[in-house]
Amino acid sequence: MTYRGALAVNATPCHNGNVSLVTQLPRRRTRLVRAGAVYIAVVIVIGLAAASRPNNLLVWVFSALVAAMIISTFASGILMRRVRALRIEPRRGRVGEPLIVRYEIRNISRYVPVYDLHAHEVLTSERLRCVGDAWILHAGPRDTVHAESVFQPMRRGPVRLCDFEVSTTFPFGLLRRVLRFAQSGDVLIHPEIRFLRHEILARVTAGGVGGQRLASSAGGGDDYFGVREYRAGDSVRQIAWKRLAGTGRLATIERSRAVPPRVRVLLDLRSPTDSLRVTANERARDLEESAIVLAASLLSLADRMGYEFALSVAGVDLPPIALRRGHFHREKLMSLLAALDLDAPRTVGNGIASSDERATIIAVHPDRSDTTIAPRDSWHFTARQLESMCEITRAASESTTHADASSVGAAEERA
Repeated sequence: MTYRGALAVNATPCHNGNVSLVTQLPRRRTRLVRAGAVYIAVVIVIGLAAASRPNNLLVWVFSALVAAMIISTFASGILMRRVRALRIEPRRGRVGEPLIVRYEIRNISRYVPVYDLHAHEVLTSERLRCVGDAWILHAGPRDTVHAESVFQPMRRGPVRLCDFEVSTTFPFGLLRRVLRFAQSGDVLIHPEIRFLRHEILARVTAGGVGGQRLASSAGGGDDYFGVREYRAGDSVRQIAWKRLAGTGRLATIERSRAVPPRVRVLLDLRSPTDSLRVTANERARDLEESAIVLAASLLSLADRMGYEFALSVAGVDLPPIALRRGHFHREKLMSLLAALDLDAPRTVGNGIASSDERATIIAVHPDRSDTTIAPRDSWHFTARQLESMCEITRAASESTTHADASSVGAAEERA
């Protein structure tokens, strides 16, 4: 790492391409910790005692304490002068799951190692809460080490990471030497995913336009699709022997291909937050967030079951999203839900009153169902139904029922 004025330029680029190669030199600070304050108080008391009644032992103890303070001040300052750090920013996080933020810390000194390094973020957003700071025991000369901090995402949405600090209290824990690095970055927090019951989607898609059906092209299924001319490499098991007996020409039987069910989740955000109908113990914004969580959970359930799925948001201008399946398609939809700004103006339309798309439409409403937003054969859920649709709620209710039954049986046996 070379230096040019007030900038530090990395000679070897970081393995993460999202990290900029040029960063400002860190700002140095010195903070007094609690142990250091107690130590200074003890030194002052011993100094006053040695000054009032000179004693060789008190003078030697006072001198040793002052020397330890001076050594701690200069040693920590020398060690931290050649420390540089970069934050390896995560792309995304999710509410309810730990968010790992990595730091790449370099000791550019040729001879002096560093010990007991702590790295922590200077958080300005309430969407993240630090669970554990990064810690490094030792970084040798010209050594590069990595550390991880664990954060708990509290709410969905974009989070701006600004500055982070690398500090140490080595060698005696009296002073904290702090290097503050200015490196800004953005992290998108996805909404929470609740594990819904699998039979929910199986019931709403069974027998409807979005259920499992046969494709209009041949595939690897079991049902009959048609007959074509024999090609080299076709399986002997698929030869149409009756056609061969009648025409004397080889032909191959083609099988149909099954298309997975299709689900389109329609999130109803047409009504502003202030106009929602809530009870005395509810908050309108919490209902909207629960509706977003329910929509995200339905999309995640469709992905786990192998369905084709898509998302539409009524009340917000979003580009049309085609029905697809796969991990990247799901992450794209989750990013759209995470970036929704509930404080932005809403539009009245943007629903699906009629659609020729062969898919089951599931409408999610914050407060009450409005059947005019979707076709007649659509399914409607509200944010208040989220808890009753989860697997954990059902398991807890079943365990409670079994416990009640066992207690009743025990009472009958005692009677």
